[in-house]
Amino acid sequence: MRSEFFGTQIGNLQFTIYNAPMIGRSLIIFSFVSIIISATAYFFALKKKSNEHLQLARISFHGSAISVILGSFLLLYFILTHQFQYSYVWNYSSTDLPLHLLLSTFYAGQEGSFMLWALYTTIIGIVLLGYSSKKGWEVEVMFVFNLVLGFLLLMLVVKNPFAYIWDTFPEDLIHTGALPQSEGNVVWLDEAQGIWAQFPTEGKGLNPLLQNYWMAIHPQILFSGFSSMSVPYIFAVAALLRKEYQTWIPVAKPWIVFGTGILGLGIILGGFWAYETLGWGGYWGWDPVENSSLVPWLIGLASVHTMMSQRKMGSFVRTNFVLSILCFVLVLYSTFLTRSGVLGDTSVHSFVDPGMWAYWILLSVLVSFALLGFGLLLVRNSAMPKIPVEHSFLSREFAIFLGATLLSFTALFILVGTSSPIITTILSGKTSAIDISYYAKTSLPFGIGIAFLMGFGQLLWWRNSQSSSLLKSLLAPMVFAFIFSVVLFFAGMNDALIILFIFFSAFALAVNVIVGYRIIKGSPKYSGGTVAHIGMALMFIGFVTSSRYDDKQTVSLEEGKTLSVLNHYQLTFLGYQPMEQEKYSFNIRVEKDGVAEIVSPVMYFSKFTNGLMRIPDILNQVTQDFYIAPVSLETPERTSKGEILTFKKGEMKKFDGMNVTFVDYDFSDEEKGKMVTQAREVQIGADFVVEKNGVKENIKPLFTMENGEVQYLPAKLSSGYVFTISKITPDKENTENSSVEISIAHSQGISETPKKDTLIIEASVKPYINLVWLGTIIMVLGFFVTVVRRLDEARKKE
Repeated sequence: MRSEFFGTQIGNLQFTIYNAPMIGRSLIIFSFVSIIISATAYFFALKKKSNEHLQLARISFHGSAISVILGSFLLLYFILTHQFQYSYVWNYSSTDLPLHLLLSTFYAGQEGSFMLWALYTTIIGIVLLGYSSKKGWEVEVMFVFNLVLGFLLLMLVVKNPFAYIWDTFPEDLIHTGALPQSEGNVVWLDEAQGIWAQFPTEGKGLNPLLQNYWMAIHPQILFSGFSSMSVPYIFAVAALLRKEYQTWIPVAKPWIVFGTGILGLGIILGGFWAYETLGWGGYWGWDPVENSSLVPWLIGLASVHTMMSQRKMGSFVRTNFVLSILCFVLVLYSTFLTRSGVLGDTSVHSFVDPGMWAYWILLSVLVSFALLGFGLLLVRNSAMPKIPVEHSFLSREFAIFLGATLLSFTALFILVGTSSPIITTILSGKTSAIDISYYAKTSLPFGIGIAFLMGFGQLLWWRNSQSSSLLKSLLAPMVFAFIFSVVLFFAGMNDALIILFIFFSAFALAVNVIVGYRIIKGSPKYSGGTVAHIGMALMFIGFVTSSRYDDKQTVSLEEGKTLSVLNHYQLTFLGYQPMEQEKYSFNIRVEKDGVAEIVSPVMYFSKFTNGLMRIPDILNQVTQDFYIAPVSLETPERTSKGEILTFKKGEMKKFDGMNVTFVDYDFSDEEKGKMVTQAREVQIGADFVVEKNGVKENIKPLFTMENGEVQYLPAKLSSGYVFTISKITPDKENTENSSVEISIAHSQGISETPKKDTLIIEASVKPYINLVWLGTIIMVLGFFVTVVRRLDEARKKE
């Protein structure tokens, strides 16, 4: 394959010669081969204690790292220079995207996200090589690390981000014969045989839901967390290979704290993105993709605490191996869930089916790394030291044990719910997702226990605590928690479990503020744990107040008229104005207690989704958010009283005594080619057969696009019924999944709408939601303080 292009302009024809090697693909293959050589050399260095093999391993690793970095920069270069001959670049980018969103298309799809994951893992590997070499763990650690990086590079070999678009759409873009005398980019594939291909002058663009500044931040932090969570697994397996069951903990501890902290930050930032952009007013929907990041984070959190106990008292030897192995295995499992296609229709985030090869590679890698970790643990089990129990029930060790158990069981229940599509398929042959109420019901009791232990555990000493002094230290936090809960009870919070959760969250907050103040007065570097607990306690309180006790109201705002909603908020719709990229902002004056501000939610029609996109706007206040999500705009124009029906290919539905059947799209190969190459004119028809009283009639409403403008042209039955396409969803890979949304109305069935524009919105109040975001910042700060402390301790022991 070849990748460099040289073009000349002949009239309106862009003529391109296809004549240079495909560098990107070669870099990926070279990197994969190099990392395998490095892993093999480290293996022989481990077995034979050979310096020659060690040098080869280092050289091969650095060769692989350089190739990954160069490949990443090459893909980014192709994106920034709009090289639409590459299928990935065409699929996710376009020339109209601003720079920050254009950069983020690097990881908008499966291939690019694996590339980003491989890049961050490579960077961590460079740091880890130096770190482990200084600690005397290089050979074992880098052997296991190379296996991890090898998996990611294997996925890139299979899911090639440098594939040409004519290889993706050969039937539409590869032709033979004379070159066309029309505008477009042309490339010779085999000039001697007259084989040529056309490639687009414009890309499909980025999904509108991803066109947000958080797209440039959230995925990068999340993948940094995924990459970091592999390091505890690597150290655990390395320790099992070395038969060292205690000394690996101080070396691995900074990495598990860093990985857990950065992954937690990524999860919460994803929640803020959803809250700010999606318009449903929440930040966590218990979607499988959200859960699959949460589960390894909970296990990482448990591991942070049990490692502390082993470091201090020598306990939890086997537990720490299990949790560290699970940290990465669960990241792999989440990757399998979200990228193998097994979640299919049950997740709004999961990627499409990646193909059979990628599916089996993901499954095989998951099983292989699980077997490697737990297999070695089983083999070494008898040789591990058995630490006698020397602590009482009133000890920090026992509190850590209970806390880790609760975190692990929370993760287990969430994992079972997330895996329900797989479980139901195996048991009943039918895929179904569990109701989201399951997560709240199962997680809340565990959350109560975790909140209690976040406070109570901080008051305990190692091995044993004195009951008298413990009772004294409990008094002030308990009084504070009681008063706090009583206030919320009279404010309307009367659910018993929720009140209990709030009580212990307030208790944990009070305890950690008191303990943290004492620690900071003495030595601030030891305050990381208490600071993180303060942040989590604030988050817990914010979760309850903002989501369970929010207030919502759907209202119609006629332009110029003022309406009172939700505890005396005065809303006035002022009209709308155009923005960039054919978007419209809808200006609403919000007044309360004599203070007025303008809130401007956005709506626009997306050509990408062929549907209406809605972006909320938020009035941020100290004690609450006033959240406005747009629903629709009713205009004074005459509109038909139509009914919206959605049809899958071949589906028949009854409407007003008629049998209406969607036959298929009228979508020729020529039109498919136009769609791919972004031609100026595209036309797609939807063929329907309508039967009434034994008489059949064919009808075909049209979707057209000319010069970038989309139109839906209706078709009319002899009986007067008008069919208009509302949305088209053709599936090129599996035409049986194609669907169309149709508005059916009678030509005489019209009515007058209000004389002025009327904006329909959903307004809601989110009390104390800022506690969620403030708690996140404080929690991450606590993790950062702990990482700095652990790294400082590790350096002192070198």
